[in-house]
Amino acid sequence: MTTLTEMRADVRRDLKDEVAAGYRWSDDEIDRAIEKAVLVYSSYCPLMQLDATIHTVDQGNTVSLATLTERIDVVKVEHPIDNQPYPSRRFKVWGDLLTFQDGYTGDGGVCNIYWLKKHTLGAFSTIPAAHDHIIAVGAVAFAVSSQAQYQVNLANTGGRTVNKDYGAWARAAFEAFYRLLQNARSYSPGKLVTGELTVEA
Repeated sequence: MTTLTEMRADVRRDLKDEVAAGYRWSDDEIDRAIEKAVLVYSSYCPLMQLDATIHTVDQGNTVSLATLTERIDVVKVEHPIDNQPYPSRRFKVWGDLLTFQDGYTGDGGVCNIYWLKKHTLGAFSTIPAAHDHIIAVGAVAFAVSSQAQYQVNLANTGGRTVNKDYGAWARAAFEAFYRLLQNARSYSPGKLVTGELTVEA
């Protein structure tokens, strides 16, 4: 498991920015770049969750999703869950409210909600160890891109082509990042399949 501190060190290593006395990127800038990479990664390979604690409303057609924090999407809802196989229900989501369709209403019992969540990378990580390098590549891309924008106003101190050099570096890093994301999504061992949608993560 890679922590944020370890990931920051990996990103600095790839940026060739490991001498603390002369950092080109502050820790906050590196952390922000990592957060952006995690967010994009989560849209390609979200964390798959199952919540079986949320109650329906007796004779009601809505369910609150407010407790599902860092939610990206809801994939499948099963109700009732008294006997298998659990029936799937059609629904729509608006904000933190899930509404059953086709005139279906709850009975006050819990439902199974299959949902997709943003990954966490801090004191602990939900990102598979095999994908840590993807986050590092993405963080490098975001960090270098930010530096390229900053250097546009400092061309007289960094040289006439400094912003172009950073820009080329950022483009190459982003190309590598999105190529890795596509491969991670295509070859992921985990799939959640519903009647209408296949989600890979």
